[in-house]
Amino acid sequence: MIGEALRLLRIFNGYKSAELAQKLEISQSYVSEIENSKKQPTMEILEKYANVFDMKKSTLLLFAESLEQDSTIQKSQKQRVALAGMKLLKILEKVGKLEDE
Repeated sequence: MIGEALRLLRIFNGYKSAELAQKLEISQSYVSEIENSKKQPTMEILEKYANVFDMKKSTLLLFAESLEQDSTIQKSQKQRVALAGMKLLKILEKVGKLEDE
């Protein structure tokens, strides 16, 4: 589910896959393979994602875990995306508050 989390983060942040690939210094096809869960990102790649999205690597993993838990409940794709977006916003809000302290 990490691929889906990274895809949602990319979309939420307004990046096209080619733009993100350039920032991550990887190929666009590799971004696609990660997002489609054909390949698992390495810790190095996750670190690059975290840097691009200005968040901690642990937050990325928490978001992915949260999505995985939600996927066990049958929902439409639109509902899952909306729920994931809301969870992402909540996580980002918490992270922002923690960094302010």
